[in-house]
Amino acid sequence: MSPTSTQVARRDAILAAAVAVFGAAGFADAGVDEIARRAGVAKPTVYNHFGDKRGLLLESIRWATARAQQRVMGALSGLDPSAADLRAELERVSRALIECLLSDEGTAVMRLQVSEQHHLAELDSLRLGARQATVEALAGRLAIIAAHGRLRLPDPVLAARHLMALTSDEPLAESGFGARRLQPDEVVGPVRDGVDTFLAAFGVD
Repeated sequence: MSPTSTQVARRDAILAAAVAVFGAAGFADAGVDEIARRAGVAKPTVYNHFGDKRGLLLESIRWATARAQQRVMGALSGLDPSAADLRAELERVSRALIECLLSDEGTAVMRLQVSEQHHLAELDSLRLGARQATVEALAGRLAIIAAHGRLRLPDPVLAARHLMALTSDEPLAESGFGARRLQPDEVVGPVRDGVDTFLAAFGVD
């Protein structure tokens, strides 16, 4: 039997609360009581849904990763291969991707993926799978631009990895990988420089 909308909403509320509490306190110090309080449910309800604290941590990271990935795919699907100003379009999409990574939910997931690997071996494959999906989606959009004669791309997947690294490495490092929220103007310069470097390597004069 399919869950009702109320059951889905309750489950989502628990997972959202878990991401926030685990992200702030870490697995060891996070309290299921606090997660239940934030979600507006009784503590036994949390255990009924997820079994134990470890199960809740894993499912909350899966849930948040899927939500973040939806936002990433939305940003990439909006990349217009025929945009009059290709440089500006690549900068816009790169900023959108960084905003996805550095959202409250995105930074919580980043912190948990790094800090809780010793609890959950599954986290590494989850992280790598999400990254690979992003790279492949971006590569597909770049390949369309190349087909229009606006980029030279012997390997669209490699080019996608370069663009992501060039535009996101500095903002992620400056944020302490999510420890500090960046202001929009702190992202503009690194993204502009990254896109400039990318176009110098792959652009068509």
